[in-house]
Amino acid sequence: MSKTQETKLAEQLANLADDHWFNPAIFGRYLAEQPLYTIDRVMEMVAHIISEQAKVYHLQRVRGTSSEGLLLANELNECIKAYQEMNVINNLTLPKSVVYNLKREVKVEPRQYGWTEEDKNPFDQV
Repeated sequence: MSKTQETKLAEQLANLADDHWFNPAIFGRYLAEQPLYTIDRVMEMVAHIISEQAKVYHLQRVRGTSSEGLLLANELNECIKAYQEMNVINNLTLPKSVVYNLKREVKVEPRQYGWTEEDKNPFDQV
């Protein structure tokens, strides 16, 4: 099965980013100096990365682990969703808002406040 150009490029980028000498600022500056159509495609790609990483953030948060990158992705995802609610976007294909339905590993029993029939009122003198 042959890989798409996008998959091949994503693999190359992932491999380069793992290199200690990779400089994301140079990469970002180069992409930022492209024609408007290209910038729109790059921003779509960034928005999809942010959306996918926000999903990972929610899964990691349930497990009790996360990273600053995932936290930032979640915050940026919230900004993108807020922007989409206030603006009509015609030229970009941004990710659809996702409602997270996460299953808890541990069932949480609701707390009951006050006295139940089984409990005695500790203030009653018997």
